[in-house]
Amino acid sequence: MYIGRVIGNVVSVAKIKQLESARLYIVEHFDSRLEPAGKYEVSIDAIGVGIGDYVLVCGGSAGRMPSLTSKMPADSTIMARIDDFKKFREEYFGD
Repeated sequence: MYIGRVIGNVVSVAKIKQLESARLYIVEHFDSRLEPAGKYEVSIDAIGVGIGDYVLVCGGSAGRMPSLTSKMPADSTIMARIDDFKKFREEYFGD
């Protein structure tokens, strides 16, 4: 799992049947200081997020555990939205 931020969406009109209902987003990884790490990944949205949201992403076979992605070729799935990221950073790092 990792913390990231949704920075864009992927528009695809031609895709395999299993992905027809999937919303695909570009997620920017965050490092251990909770700052952008310069790494990006396309993830399936399992919960209904938007651009700019901070999220918790699960990868590998665990990315197929939600019922939405259980029959999809998912390697990266957005599992949770982080609602109070700035407050967490302030308390944890004193920023």
